[in-house]
Amino acid sequence: MNNQMLHFPVGHIMDRVLSLFQIVVCEKDHQKAIDEGLKRSLKYRTTDAPVQQPASLTGENIIEINDNYCEFLYLICYCFMVMNDCALVIADKVEGEPSISIEEAQTYFAEAEELLAEALKMLKPNENEPQYMAASRGKLCRAPNTAKPNRFTDLSDSMAIAGLAYILQHEFGHFIYAHEEDTPYNELQADEHAIIQLKKWGIETNSENTIFAGIILALIATAFINPSLTSTSYPDIDSRIEYALQFADTTLKDNPNSLLYRIISFSALIWANHFMIDIPIIKSDETYKNYCCRIKESLIAHKRKSKII
Repeated sequence: MNNQMLHFPVGHIMDRVLSLFQIVVCEKDHQKAIDEGLKRSLKYRTTDAPVQQPASLTGENIIEINDNYCEFLYLICYCFMVMNDCALVIADKVEGEPSISIEEAQTYFAEAEELLAEALKMLKPNENEPQYMAASRGKLCRAPNTAKPNRFTDLSDSMAIAGLAYILQHEFGHFIYAHEEDTPYNELQADEHAIIQLKKWGIETNSENTIFAGIILALIATAFINPSLTSTSYPDIDSRIEYALQFADTTLKDNPNSLLYRIISFSALIWANHFMIDIPIIKSDETYKNYCCRIKESLIAHKRKSKII
């Protein structure tokens, strides 16, 4: 499919997503998969429907990805990173000298907050305007993006690319392990394949922090699709996030205020606020890692309302 036909901002970054997808798999393994029936093509499902599951491996052995999910993930990566970083500047919690002034941070934060509000409307139909998804994209395209960069877009692009490559590698994992059904074990095995492949690339390029941030944000975007966090054929979303963290370098997962814990903490608050779910707020003297551990009890209580765990 021509990139110009894809929704914003998928066309701007998908070539880099596909390149990363192929780079992290050795040529021998990739060719073996193709020889065994995996189609070379990647099918984009372009739709103005509310955001749905990220991707799937079809019965024809084609990896199919939903382009509205790609768009949603991109916006989540940008908004969460900007709002998170700028909130630290505004609250004077930046270690060392901040790179922007409080006034600049407030401007960036307000813009990202407005963009996030638009992005969250992509999760459900707009009863008053059925064509909202299509009409809204003009507004979203005017926001900072790869084609109209600012100081944050390079990093948010990289996170989105890593997240989407993780989604594609997850589906590739289903193929190479010959999974015939969706089960929690199969899903975690596919997750492990994707994470390990991307982790190797992150180590080689000194970008492991960005790689894992993208993986975590891809899972967080999925949490917005499934607010109960629960499933019968998939592991719970929060469990998948915990599982992904196990593979991160100790310098990332042992640092109580690392980018990964900041992303999870901030995302949990936005997610809970959007779905009107009660979770505690972070304390002024609390590390982000400790906060992540503390909100786990709230998430477990929330999940109990949906299923027995």
